[in-house]
Amino acid sequence: MSIGYFFNQSTKFLWYSAHYIISFKYSTPIKIDKTNPPSFYGKMPSGKQMFFEMIKLLNEERKLINSKFYKIPKTQLKDLLSAAKGSFDFFLDLPKIDKRRASGKFSEVKAKKDLPKYYLRNFHYQTDGYLSEKSARLYEFQVETLFTGCAATMRRFSMIPLIKYLNSNKTNIKLLDIGTGTGEIIESYKLNFKDTDITCSDLSEEYLNVAKQKLKKFKDLKYVNCKGEELPFEGNSYDIITSTYMFHEIPTEIRKRVFSEVSRVLKKDGIFVLTDSLQIDDNPKLNPLLEFFPYSTHEPFYPKYIRENLKEVAKNYGLEMYYNKNAYLSKSMAFRKL
Repeated sequence: MSIGYFFNQSTKFLWYSAHYIISFKYSTPIKIDKTNPPSFYGKMPSGKQMFFEMIKLLNEERKLINSKFYKIPKTQLKDLLSAAKGSFDFFLDLPKIDKRRASGKFSEVKAKKDLPKYYLRNFHYQTDGYLSEKSARLYEFQVETLFTGCAATMRRFSMIPLIKYLNSNKTNIKLLDIGTGTGEIIESYKLNFKDTDITCSDLSEEYLNVAKQKLKKFKDLKYVNCKGEELPFEGNSYDIITSTYMFHEIPTEIRKRVFSEVSRVLKKDGIFVLTDSLQIDDNPKLNPLLEFFPYSTHEPFYPKYIRENLKEVAKNYGLEMYYNKNAYLSKSMAFRKL
């Protein structure tokens, strides 16, 4: 398992790193005022430091797999073909992204229906934002490139508190995922706790449709197109709620409303597992990288997210944090409803 695991992960690292390097090399340089430089200027972690942090992540997951704590999806031929097509589409779209970044344009999306203003933008300067099937099919490749092949691994660390909760002799568990996107983490959920009743929800109908196609082999999954801050579910109806890489994409006030809705929909003693970016001082040597991120891409709500005390915010809605673990550039937190 160890040799096979490291072969697969090193292949992913080399593949996505090559795309990252090429995209960085041929992109318009990010303008920084050196007369009044931002706090991260001249303090970015070295490539050696980043590689060390990544190896720590991979080695920890290797141990989890070897101990049979959880399983990971196997690479199939369709995955390789998808990666090849993803590479072509990635480079085809890259000049458009670079043009938006260089000009600062982030509001070129066209909404087919009434959506929140905060959502009507080209997040990451990507074409169509989160509002087209084309964008949805590009998204996973773009994210893996950003994290040099470690995005799926970081997401899977959210399963640690989930599995511990499920192993406590519980049956007929209902799980709600908020901000499912293209459903990457859901396959891992079904592989590791197949008897759990899972509902996938997302504000983007287009991304949810791609998730349906990707996860079509799982016939028992449910899909609901809705806002995380306005969940159309009865109170005290789910044992587990999860959210992955959504909280940094929404404004502070909306994050509070999502916490409120999570608390309303969760059963007593149910858990909320939140996986998202590291925040300031989670790993101090990576602080400059977190500061730099909004400069390199369109992430308008990220600067406040990385400074927000999520533990205290959640506490205001009857959710007590009991688990908090870094996973390279991400972290997973678990909250229990009191």
